[in-house]
Amino acid sequence: MDIANEIESRRQQIGTFKFRITLFVVFFFIAVFGVFVITSVLQISAVTRFVCSRIGIPTVDKVSTIIDGDAFEALSKSLDPQDPYYEKTRLKMLEIKQTINCRYLYTMAPVSTSVFRFIIDGSTTPDDEENFSPLGAEEDISAYDSAFFATLRTKEAQLGVIDMNETWGNIISVYTPILNSRGNLVGIIGCDLEADTIIAWIKTQVLWQLGVVFLFAILALTVYFPLVKRLNRLLS
Repeated sequence: MDIANEIESRRQQIGTFKFRITLFVVFFFIAVFGVFVITSVLQISAVTRFVCSRIGIPTVDKVSTIIDGDAFEALSKSLDPQDPYYEKTRLKMLEIKQTINCRYLYTMAPVSTSVFRFIIDGSTTPDDEENFSPLGAEEDISAYDSAFFATLRTKEAQLGVIDMNETWGNIISVYTPILNSRGNLVGIIGCDLEADTIIAWIKTQVLWQLGVVFLFAILALTVYFPLVKRLNRLLS
């Protein structure tokens, strides 16, 4: 009877040990994949911010130095393409855009909460209808990046996330407000940067990390299954 109790007790101990090993492996997988997800998100954020801090933010800062808030406000009301301020500023924006090779560089003024007007577009020339938004062209901004609305709300420059847009391609946006002499927000500057290279780099990094995760998973399973098999033999 004592031998039977001892065998049963041993079975319970081994069963408990097996359960703990299984639990450890499960938590190990959760931890490894958790680290994978967290590091991937942090990498994407870090790369995005690095690119925008080195290219995007200096671009909008440079544009903001040539934007006269009062003149911009007057132009957004008159919509007069003959206004000397319009063509002069447009050419300066086009020069800045070509220097840093961003995809789109533009200014907009509010019409309503969901509609803005393009005022000065620094993209190519007015003859290029595909890439140029003429003075006064209205745009529904309801689907714009949340950073756009944050700029309107805070009156501070904001960084958008990578936007995989079917129409415009892969871009990262930086926005900054245009203020008049009274401190009122009268418009916004938008700078859309190429994101294809960044996305390719991120994909490479994610695949490399995923490979490391699978390597750890294989190592864990290599230890787990022989150990469970040995325990099963002890139980039989």
